[in-house]
Amino acid sequence: MIIKDGKGTGKTVEVDNENRLHVQSDTRSFIADISDKFGDAYVFSHGDYLSITTTNTETGILHVKNTSSTKKLYVESIRTCGDVINKWKLYKSSTGGTLISDQTAGNSQNMNVTSGNTADVTVYKGAEGKTVTGGSMLGHLINDVGHSNERFDGALILGRNDSIELSVEVPSAGEVCCRVIGYYA
Repeated sequence: MIIKDGKGTGKTVEVDNENRLHVQSDTRSFIADISDKFGDAYVFSHGDYLSITTTNTETGILHVKNTSSTKKLYVESIRTCGDVINKWKLYKSSTGGTLISDQTAGNSQNMNVTSGNTADVTVYKGAEGKTVTGGSMLGHLINDVGHSNERFDGALILGRNDSIELSVEVPSAGEVCCRVIGYYA
């Protein structure tokens, strides 16, 4: 049996004698599709490696706040790294601490370099001694030497004025970095 597309293009598909429809498809991730079609996928980061010399003390590293009044920000993944084993804490909607009150702008970049879109976010980067207060703990992330990529696949969602914060604690002096990948849909 031959099935026609019904649009006059002449495209057809065959159903074999066992009633199977043979198809071929290409797939890509949802965030890749959003980036390509709408230019609305972003990376938020500290921007560089941060040297931490104070050990066994929590240091606020990154604050990402969705300031869009119309769009939700979906977090695809969070990547943490370090040249020593380190413990990360992920907070939601923190209300204070020097990470927020003594802010230093972090990085926000569109992943589609051909797009002129910018994210409606506030990004602050931390430094040694910065604190995070208020809000709620979402979880702990521990990574060995190297990096760790925690996937949320869009399940972590920031509505208007919602935020996430990352802090780190190192057992010995070393360098750390982190980034958040997200998109609007």
